[in-house]
Amino acid sequence: MKQLLLKDLYTQRVFGYLFPLIFIMPFYVSSLNGVNHIIVYVTYVAIWLSIYSNFGTTASNKLGLKLVSSLPVTREKLVQAKYCAAFMWWGISLISYGTIAFLIFISTNNTLGWGTIVSLVLSLFTALIIISAFYPLYFLLGYQVAAGITMVIPVLWFFIFGFTTVMYDENNGPSQWELFPTENLLFCFLFILVSIIITFASYRLSVVIFSKRDL
Repeated sequence: MKQLLLKDLYTQRVFGYLFPLIFIMPFYVSSLNGVNHIIVYVTYVAIWLSIYSNFGTTASNKLGLKLVSSLPVTREKLVQAKYCAAFMWWGISLISYGTIAFLIFISTNNTLGWGTIVSLVLSLFTALIIISAFYPLYFLLGYQVAAGITMVIPVLWFFIFGFTTVMYDENNGPSQWELFPTENLLFCFLFILVSIIITFASYRLSVVIFSKRDL
């Protein structure tokens, strides 16, 4: 398992790691108005890193899966490593946010919000839901189709809400992100429970699809 996780870490493309630097800019601008976007940034970057780590053409993806399948591990373990890597990518996205926030504070004396423990937990499980939609499609249809389907919704959602918040006037009431019910513990518990169920069902479906796939 450790070797499979390290493989994804080492083979991630440079652009995959540079993307968080680009993605932070609209959140930096809006943070100057006191709006907290950590749940959005960390969630999206975790989704991005998880999905982009599988980047490739149909032929290269098939060859890569064939080579990995030749290792002395079962296909179920390979799928399991993909889902476990989601936690690794989420941790890296959180570290990248903290690093960038620290550098911004040193250079400009402006701060980026850190949210709450609850918002971070919701960020993790939101990322897992999107990633759970990606992998069954990835093992069945390939990277291009899977990424195209699963990335459209979070991209549109995050950027539309992000840029409307940049234009947001403080006198008009709370921003969209502040309306997310992070203080409702029942909602949080149900959200986490649903996320776990979706992730487990997605994992089992991916195992079945990949196990039956002819490489």
